[in-house]
Amino acid sequence: MKAFITAVAAALLLATAASLVLDATAQREADAAYQTQGVRL
Repeated sequence: MKAFITAVAAALLLATAASLVLDATAQREADAAYQTQGVRL
């Protein structure tokens, strides 16, 4: 039971950390992600 609780806590920690990293760096609005000289959105 102790191993299961530890695994659940680790999964929650990793999911929270991944969410924060993705929100801060990887996700951009479509205007910024697909902006080139020949495209108008």
